[in-house]
Amino acid sequence: MTFPPSFRRQWLASGISNIGDGMDAAAGPLLAASLTNDPRLIALVGVGLTLPWLLLSLPLGVVIDRLDRKVLMVRANVARCALFALVAVLASTGDMRIGILIAIITLVGVCEVVFDMSAQAFLPAIVPAEMLERANGRLFATEVVCNTFLGLPLGAWAFVAAIGTPFAVNAASFGVAAYLVASIRTTIPLSTGGPSDDERKSFASQLADGLRWLFAHRLLRTMAVMLGICNLATMMGQALFVKYASDELGVTGGGYGVLLAVMSAGSILGGLAGDRVASKFGTSGTIVVSYTTFAVSSLAMGLWRNIPVAIAASGATAIAGTVWNVATVSLRQRIIPSELFGRVNSAYRFIGTGFIAIGSAIGGFIAKSYDYAAPFLVGGIIMSVTILVGARTVVRHAATAGV
Repeated sequence: MTFPPSFRRQWLASGISNIGDGMDAAAGPLLAASLTNDPRLIALVGVGLTLPWLLLSLPLGVVIDRLDRKVLMVRANVARCALFALVAVLASTGDMRIGILIAIITLVGVCEVVFDMSAQAFLPAIVPAEMLERANGRLFATEVVCNTFLGLPLGAWAFVAAIGTPFAVNAASFGVAAYLVASIRTTIPLSTGGPSDDERKSFASQLADGLRWLFAHRLLRTMAVMLGICNLATMMGQALFVKYASDELGVTGGGYGVLLAVMSAGSILGGLAGDRVASKFGTSGTIVVSYTTFAVSSLAMGLWRNIPVAIAASGATAIAGTVWNVATVSLRQRIIPSELFGRVNSAYRFIGTGFIAIGSAIGGFIAKSYDYAAPFLVGGIIMSVTILVGARTVVRHAATAGV
């Protein structure tokens, strides 16, 4: 079965915008490091990008269930286009300051929350249910190819050559992506508000409906909590990876982009094979194996500070992360009712990703007190304890749910 034209447009938009995102992922930390040597301030750039998940994901779930999801995606990309154009101008003229960068990146984070949550709710409207794992796998694989193998090295090299270039390219990529998403046509209604009695409910009542549904579903509730702990622990180290690479591994400049690209190569395999892995091992097996990989990889990077270990550990994490996403996102898209998807998914994302910002901040203080490897070690210990406690619960609830 081939993908419908509507999905192919979203797929193309994702690829284009992720090239720009990859350039920013490499150039952004380099720009922050050029503005300050304080690891706490560098970590705040990551906090600014992720804090909106903690503050906005819950109320945005109601908004997504009330409004046209495609329109929200287009507007978020237009806003990101403008914000990255501003970064390009300020960086090129030498007027950028670390406080300004943090503020702009925080606004970019707001747009990211709106777009990502709307896109997950939008996908079931353009892809048949039986193709969700395959579609999500292709999106994740495309994200890695364009972001990691194209965007990251290009971003690092472009930053060295002309400081504003990677941000200008990112701005253009979001403009093109906004046009492509706006051109999507589908016969399935995009305005996804619930039935009339639900529409008459207050904002708070609608939000409460989503929370009740999630907390009544034991498997999704457990998955959300485990994901939240994992993301918090992972970001302790990842928020300062640019300094870990330079101070612990001795990698800077263009080599930093190459290192990121090589380490993330496994994500392509995860994206292309994620649907088959999830089908073979089931949701519980996918979760347990992936989570164990996250914990072991973080411990390895904290204990052994050399490039081969960093490449192997991060590559394994990339494979596991993509397989995890393919399995869990497709599961949510399939079992959460369409009229509740925005709210339930927002509650899940609030728990699962909202505390990334806190992990980034904690990592900054740990690195300030010790070194740039310590946050990886602490994060690995936290994830190890979590999987030891949670694995049995996940397996039991998944069997009960028949997945």
